[in-house]
Amino acid sequence: MRTSRTAFITAAALCTLLTSCTEGGDADVPPVPDASPSTVEPPPQGPLTAPEVDLGQKEVLAEGPRRGTWRGGTAATHPEGDLSITVHCLSQSNPTDLTVTFDDGEFGVPCSNLHQTTVTNMREAASAGKIRLTVATEETVRWYLSVQISPR
Repeated sequence: MRTSRTAFITAAALCTLLTSCTEGGDADVPPVPDASPSTVEPPPQGPLTAPEVDLGQKEVLAEGPRRGTWRGGTAATHPEGDLSITVHCLSQSNPTDLTVTFDDGEFGVPCSNLHQTTVTNMREAASAGKIRLTVATEETVRWYLSVQISPR
């Protein structure tokens, strides 16, 4: 009888010890995930593609894919006609601006981090000759550029 009494006392002491170690500590309880909506935006969707040459247009300069600032390029002599500069861009972080500067002006492109942005800037009656361009943006922006002319 003494053996079963000793075993009972040992079991009760062990149970008390285990209960007192886990009460109030919550050390063994896994954390509950937060059910609130995430504020982190999803990664960019879809690939970055080059602009297509429009029907009736002649491409005189194509650049890309590139990342960040580009110190410039010069399009070969082109015939007189309407000029269009098309930019496709995608930011790998926050939405970021890209600026295209050319001989007689500049324009900005707001590059998204969710989908490819396309902006075309049209110039009427570009004279025959060369056009020089630069692109300014952050290293997190990937882009393509196409300069096309519509001969008259």
